[in-house]
Amino acid sequence: MNAIDELKTISGKKHVVTSIEYDCPSEDKEDEVFETVRGILKHHLDEVAKITYDLESEGKVKVEVTQNL
Repeated sequence: MNAIDELKTISGKKHVVTSIEYDCPSEDKEDEVFETVRGILKHHLDEVAKITYDLESEGKVKVEVTQNL
């Protein structure tokens, strides 16, 4: 069992937060990330407590997803 699995075994209400930063050298790549986020909202909204999409700086996009467990 890995460390994350051990933490998940603790009883009680919890959330898992996943943060992913993308290098997006073009606007097309930024659009691809944004469309994927929109698809998650459309098809998996019941699995997600919160999702954010931020343009961090030139060519950087950060997506953070909070899931209920």
